[in-house]
Amino acid sequence: MSQLESLCQACGLCCDGTLFTRVPLTPTEVVPAVKLNVLTNATGGRYVPQRCAALGGTVCDAYSERPLACRRYECLLFGALREGEASLHEALDVVRKAQSLAAAKAPELDAFLRFHFGRRR
Repeated sequence: MSQLESLCQACGLCCDGTLFTRVPLTPTEVVPAVKLNVLTNATGGRYVPQRCAALGGTVCDAYSERPLACRRYECLLFGALREGEASLHEALDVVRKAQSLAAAKAPELDAFLRFHFGRRR
């Protein structure tokens, strides 16, 4: 497993509702075999609400069939690890801190997520 895969599989914040409230689907996207609870908004756009039904702990149970938006998403922390600006150890420390803040519903969570993950909720 690569360091980038290790980081993503230890995190899950992009899928558990912490970073995003929904994942948009393209008009032609086929719903994966795993039920993702696809909803439609008032203008007909389809999306998957977060916490994703395919998230098992911090790992995607529909990884090979995940939506295009999920395939394309890279948080700032992922980019920092990929570019050598952070080590895996440092990145995992940030993830643990974010998970702890999220669990505590800490007031500083939003600023922390914006800085480390580029939160766009």
